[in-house]
Amino acid sequence: MAALTPSPDTESETPPAGALSRCEQERAVMRDRLADPTLIDRALEIRLGNDDSCETCLAVPLDGKRVAGEVTVQGWTQALLVLLALDGQPGFPDLRDGTSYGEAIDAPRTIRWGLGATLGDQKLRARMWGYHDAGVRAYQAEQNRADPRIPVTPMPEDSDDSPAVAGIYDMLIGGSDSYLADRKFVWSLAEADAEALSVAAVINRLHRPSVISHLTARGIGQFLDLGCGLMPFPSPPPDDAEPYTTLHDIVARHQSTARIVYADHNALAFGASRITVEEHPLQPQWVQGDIRHMHQFLTSGRVQYVLDWSRPIGVLLHDVLPWIGSDETVTEAMDVLREQLPPGSALSVTHATDFGGNPMSRFTAPFRAAGIDFKPRDADFIESLFGSWALETPGLVAPHRWRTTHPQAEFDPHEAGALAGLAFKPEQRP
Repeated sequence: MAALTPSPDTESETPPAGALSRCEQERAVMRDRLADPTLIDRALEIRLGNDDSCETCLAVPLDGKRVAGEVTVQGWTQALLVLLALDGQPGFPDLRDGTSYGEAIDAPRTIRWGLGATLGDQKLRARMWGYHDAGVRAYQAEQNRADPRIPVTPMPEDSDDSPAVAGIYDMLIGGSDSYLADRKFVWSLAEADAEALSVAAVINRLHRPSVISHLTARGIGQFLDLGCGLMPFPSPPPDDAEPYTTLHDIVARHQSTARIVYADHNALAFGASRITVEEHPLQPQWVQGDIRHMHQFLTSGRVQYVLDWSRPIGVLLHDVLPWIGSDETVTEAMDVLREQLPPGSALSVTHATDFGGNPMSRFTAPFRAAGIDFKPRDADFIESLFGSWALETPGLVAPHRWRTTHPQAEFDPHEAGALAGLAFKPEQRP
């Protein structure tokens, strides 16, 4: 018999093959999503053929908040077996073939029971299936995993009338994609302060080529840029001394098959940047999400879809965490990130700090007055972001002192207004 092939709207996608059987995997997914997981104990496993090697499917009955259910199988023969198996069984009222008339006899067919869900409303459908809040979100993310336009976490409210970090940063490194509100904020600063911020931003951005060179030399073949911000259009030629050279262009110097994923909560950054990335040979991907919801972000269908979680991932968090004002939120997000990353993964962080004669905390008040959280942190806190992972040589230093190849390596350390570090997740011991 043909294998079970769920449609995009089926109640639960079939998880990847593993040690568990298909139905055991389906049971695990459904038990995790149902508000009443005891329904799984009453679920029926249906054989979709007569031989020992035939596929099976799992049908979960209705009760409580679960008022609708469905399974999708391949072809009319398997659909008939499901209808016959469920006919008259408790918990499967109004049993019917929900497939449109005129479909080919071997086309996927969906058998439904209970109330009819609005097919276009994923959230309503998952609610009718009795999923709890997290289960609804997991289902929605799974169904939208191929669509970069769908946010994978709750998103902060953005205002066209207020400055945004991505636009301010763009202006500081000499870009042309900022908005009037962003430019007004920079113009409101004292000239010396605006210049100090610009120098620090450029130093931070020019730190990336050294990091990528080190990661690729260590075998990292996929990169996740969290809080990527704006990218130029058109992209300038790759240049180690050009702060607007894109991550995918830097990676492409070292690898021709690397996987690049950009992430940001700023929808404007996505709209402007996707034009830059869509024609690139590496075919970079994009995720909209807020890393303050790190667990939901990393476990979303799209993030799981665009990265290979069986291989190490190089994560960049360059000048991102200072824009999250809560120490507790930052600590929790980083704990989750380190836990979720595969062994051998790398974490590269740059973070604003009060460094010598260039205390970045003097910018906290003007940023907050503009509605933007900005919190420089000390070296001990920044080092704690790596947990127990050992920092690569030279440890936690100013970004332009991490490698002598930095174009501004001769600048005084305090001009960076930041510290940088890189660490690898230890490989699992046998």
